[in-house]
Amino acid sequence: MTNTYRQSFQAPLNNVFNSRIRRALKAPERPIAIRKDHMTEAKSVLVVRPQGDAQSAVAYSIQDDDGITMFTASGRKFGDRSCREFRDSSGLPLFELHRKHWRNSWSVTLPGSSSARIAKISQRRNGIGNFYITFENAGAFACKDREDKELTLEIESHGNVLAMYDIVDGDRKVAEVRESIQHNEKLALVRRFPSTKHNYRPVLDVIITAEVDLSLIATVAVIISDAVFAANY
Repeated sequence: MTNTYRQSFQAPLNNVFNSRIRRALKAPERPIAIRKDHMTEAKSVLVVRPQGDAQSAVAYSIQDDDGITMFTASGRKFGDRSCREFRDSSGLPLFELHRKHWRNSWSVTLPGSSSARIAKISQRRNGIGNFYITFENAGAFACKDREDKELTLEIESHGNVLAMYDIVDGDRKVAEVRESIQHNEKLALVRRFPSTKHNYRPVLDVIITAEVDLSLIATVAVIISDAVFAANY
């Protein structure tokens, strides 16, 4: 076997094995946020509960581990705007999530605007649920230049039966999103059929390390749910 052939043969195998390497949860080296008012002080848990449909005022309820609603996301066709509207527990608008289906990409904007972008999300080529989210890190207090504040997190898909996703900052996993065994009535084993894929929206468990913005990770979890399970909601 020539060196060239050996390298071309081993590269796909290396990609497979590398894609299965999962890091332990570890707090980032500096705070990570698109909004500074929802930062975690310690390791936290969120539960993302799908409900309603595209016309519903609440299509996702994001709760803490005690069942208290922290955020909501509307249906994409609710009201007069074709997007998801995120609100905090008091109903105050936080931002909007816009999706471009033909590009398979998303953007997070300020409330009431489709152009005042605060984050962009682009799908990676190696499978559904693998993407990047890039934003100006509001947690980078010490950085004065905007270029130094720009941060990209990588979302990596793992798991064959139960869906699992790691949110990675450099070499650190700062959050994890996965199908909830505790909160889903049906086992994921019964829904792995293409014809029923978009009719099944599981509850998702989200684990977040300290010094990370809850609203940012909640948004990532909703994007994962939309991209993988609920294209028509």
